[in-house]
Amino acid sequence: MCRMTFPSLHNATHLYFITATICGWKQLFVEQEYVKIVLDSLSWLQINQKLLLFAFVLMPSYLHAIIKPENETIDEVLQTFGSFTAHSILKKLQEDDRSDLIQFFHEQRRDKRHAHSIWQDIQAKNIYSEKFLEQKLEYIHSNPVRKDWELVVDRADYKYSSACLYDREIQPIIEVTDVREWLS
Repeated sequence: MCRMTFPSLHNATHLYFITATICGWKQLFVEQEYVKIVLDSLSWLQINQKLLLFAFVLMPSYLHAIIKPENETIDEVLQTFGSFTAHSILKKLQEDDRSDLIQFFHEQRRDKRHAHSIWQDIQAKNIYSEKFLEQKLEYIHSNPVRKDWELVVDRADYKYSSACLYDREIQPIIEVTDVREWLS
């Protein structure tokens, strides 16, 4: 039998558009404790030089972000993020005695090696052009004002987004690198 090998799809110079969705679209991120887990993880990944964060929005049931891995592949960065946040969310659910959600996430597991699945498969799309980057920045930042959410009137007012950096030159709740400066 012939084995084929494929080159890694990771390119250290590329940016990636990330989507991480909670299984069943459960709206965990309406509660501050769960928001903190995700934002702290993104901050830790930046501080420890695992990624550059250029844009993000944390909606009630999902995260969109534009990142650039540093010193690791995109798969390693997403594995670190997904694993840490899943374990932390599960621990918090246990502390809060949320047996309904714990049971739901147990039923969602895709792999018998894991007792629970918190995230659907985390998606990473390679940003291949400046036009695609601009489209994804707009898409990310417009999520809170979309008609299916309408969380705020002005997208820069949404607390869990980097829109305030791009619209008002104000750093958001966690530090973000301005992609416009990085590209220049």
